[in-house]
Amino acid sequence: MKKRYKFLLVILILCSFLVNWIAYVHADQPHQENPWGEVIDDDGNILYGNLTDLGEIHVDAEWMPDVPFIDGQATYHQYLTPSGNIVVMPSATTLFFMALNPDVSGIDDASYALGNGLGVFETMLAGYVSPADLASMGYTDPSEFYQAVIDGEANIFTFDFMGQFLLDLLDMSVADQNLYTMLLLYTAGNCDAVPGGCPADLDIPTLPAPPVCPAPYIETGPIQITGGSGEGGKTAPENPVVIGQDPERRGVDVRINVLIPPVVYHSFVVIPHADPVCVSDPNGLSTGCPDHPGSPWWKTEIDIWYECVEHTQVFADYLGTARVSISLTPESRAWILTDLAQAYPGAHLLHPDFSYSFPGPGVLQGNQSVTWTTTIERIQTADPGDYETIVTVRTSGTVVSAPRQAQVSLGQFLVELVRVTLIEQP
Repeated sequence: MKKRYKFLLVILILCSFLVNWIAYVHADQPHQENPWGEVIDDDGNILYGNLTDLGEIHVDAEWMPDVPFIDGQATYHQYLTPSGNIVVMPSATTLFFMALNPDVSGIDDASYALGNGLGVFETMLAGYVSPADLASMGYTDPSEFYQAVIDGEANIFTFDFMGQFLLDLLDMSVADQNLYTMLLLYTAGNCDAVPGGCPADLDIPTLPAPPVCPAPYIETGPIQITGGSGEGGKTAPENPVVIGQDPERRGVDVRINVLIPPVVYHSFVVIPHADPVCVSDPNGLSTGCPDHPGSPWWKTEIDIWYECVEHTQVFADYLGTARVSISLTPESRAWILTDLAQAYPGAHLLHPDFSYSFPGPGVLQGNQSVTWTTTIERIQTADPGDYETIVTVRTSGTVVSAPRQAQVSLGQFLVELVRVTLIEQP
């Protein structure tokens, strides 16, 4: 008798553990995305009125011991949800050996599970495994040993206590009338994974196929590059001359402005919805639905439907590098080497090319665009003629896009040469 009271206490502990765990898991997930919404309520109570009872089944299993009262068989109770999912409840004895054999027992094949095989395993063996037993195998933490057994890395049957434990376990199997401490859920159409399979005459509703949502895509605007108010980005002076004719060697100022629009990433996800609807029950075996409470000729079914929901994310694309090239045009170069050289023998190109490089990242704006501005002052233009300003910008890229590049000509500005005419005295 003491033995039966001992196992009754274990059963109560297991029940308390399971109810608390179920309530926590259910409250943590949205109803439309949670298949347990058809099975349990917010308080952790099983909604038996919402389930079709498929009965208790006994399945031959090589991982179950071939001893009296078990005979090598696993015991489950199955239920069908309105959306076609199968809920499997293994008995306490079956669950114990499932925890020892997760790969072949079906636990690992379940789409969802409520309960804790390791927790049940530890609770059932409480009082059987002593610290001395664990220390003899090199374990200081009991949970590490139990997990090692479940993972197949340790053999629990090497302990001397196992003979008595198995006898007690068989005793509980007879006394507890198949206590259920874990729920396993297998989604519709997954009958091959269900322990024992689905009943042959089971009419599982056909779920609609999820839609194929549009592929992700990126949207952004062009990189804008502008200069100062003058041609070629020039800001000063108004009429520059070659520095050789300027006592102050003023040179030319050029300003560059860059605007990099953000990268907008559009993605789509499939969101399932489960809406309860009232349908007629020709068998008259139901308990009604919200529109027809208490009527056996109406029942609640779950209407499963999907939608593609668009998600938009905005990413700033910072400046990586900027390169500014200011060069004498080919026409001006030819003029210096021909016409000017005839008028002024020895005229040649002194400094026709200027190049400047700048790092980013630029300044982030409120709309996630990036701006960057610089002014190159006192460019020492020694050669007369037209200078073209070309700006090349490369961004740093984002987590959803590669670096971008843009190149723009800001036009030309003129640097003049003051002609000097010598008048021969008579």
